[in-house]
Amino acid sequence: MKISYVALFILLAVNLLTDGYIYFRLKQATQKHKWLKKAHVVFSAILCLSLIAIAAAPIRTMSTSGIQWVMWILFTCISVYLPKYFYAISAIIANIPRLFKRKRWNFVSTAGAVIGFLLFAIMWWSALVTPRQLNVENVDIWSEKLPKNFDGFTIALFSDLHTGTFGNNMGIVENLVEEINRLKPDMVIFAGDIVNRTTAELYPFIPALKQIKAPYGVVSVLGNHDYGDYMKWDSDEAHTANIEELITIENDSLGWRLLRDQSFDIYAGPEKQKIAIIGVENWGEPPFKTYGNLRLAYDNLNDSVFKILVSHNPRHWDLEVKNISNIDLTLSGHTHAMQSMLKIGGKKYSLAAKKYPNWAGLTSENGKYLYVNIGIGEVGVPMRLGATPEITLITLHSN
Repeated sequence: MKISYVALFILLAVNLLTDGYIYFRLKQATQKHKWLKKAHVVFSAILCLSLIAIAAAPIRTMSTSGIQWVMWILFTCISVYLPKYFYAISAIIANIPRLFKRKRWNFVSTAGAVIGFLLFAIMWWSALVTPRQLNVENVDIWSEKLPKNFDGFTIALFSDLHTGTFGNNMGIVENLVEEINRLKPDMVIFAGDIVNRTTAELYPFIPALKQIKAPYGVVSVLGNHDYGDYMKWDSDEAHTANIEELITIENDSLGWRLLRDQSFDIYAGPEKQKIAIIGVENWGEPPFKTYGNLRLAYDNLNDSVFKILVSHNPRHWDLEVKNISNIDLTLSGHTHAMQSMLKIGGKKYSLAAKKYPNWAGLTSENGKYLYVNIGIGEVGVPMRLGATPEITLITLHSN
């Protein structure tokens, strides 16, 4: 038996126990309203059958619209059952005094119900409202290596668009493009994952994305989702054609400069002072494949030129970049902050920290900087709990 089916069996068992207990509570509380108990049974059965259908679905061959349905069904199940768990646990705790022949703690079960409703509302707000908000993070980078003619140079960074999540809904992407252009950056950088699984997801958004403008253009790299590795293809040729089409669209249809283990220099001022822009293909860690080659992308990784590297996965900086080069600034995405983030005071918290030492924002070590953008789109479930879609406006300063 596959571990996924074991997990599904455990989940269904927990759900059935929870639903059974809630049915028992409804039976006690609503003697006259039999329809409420019936509605509970029917709705719970639909959700459990939906989970079984998702587990049996051929995800790797499913269409984009099919994947959207899976994401929303999965999210609906989670948004319903998490509040149920809260209520059921609190209701069980409320019965503890009865073991000692004392009055039930009704306030505990009431609190559990209130928390459950709040959690349900927050989750749906995170699915319907938060993904349509845009947060602009302003970041300043100071370096003695930066040529003075680049003092004040601005870069708008965005990442993880995952257009397949949006289907044909243009609103989020159009707002993104409008906001980037409003910022009037000198350069725009996209840090990878423009699609979820196939290049076809990108078609509806080409007219909007090609409107991004900057004096030094738009630079992009590929992310782990862009290679089509999450799709089951009829042949290797079809797989190769998919990625080649994506490359053509980014370079030609969008007019971006897609860097695949490549670099180029940009110049400023009458003295033609320069900095280097480096882009690598996706550098992965299991189960993600590694395509990138930093040494191939740039000849001398420790020269005196101010260098900006775009690498989709921030673990690349942790495990290679900072150890073998003097690259001044690395720009990444990939983590999404696991689409859930809590801000308390000036600090941010996310489960992403369990996997990624640097999962969001700016970090530095020995004068080398890494910035991780938490992205725009979603995968898995269509929600962003506190992790508002981000555009980063980076301003470079020469000491």
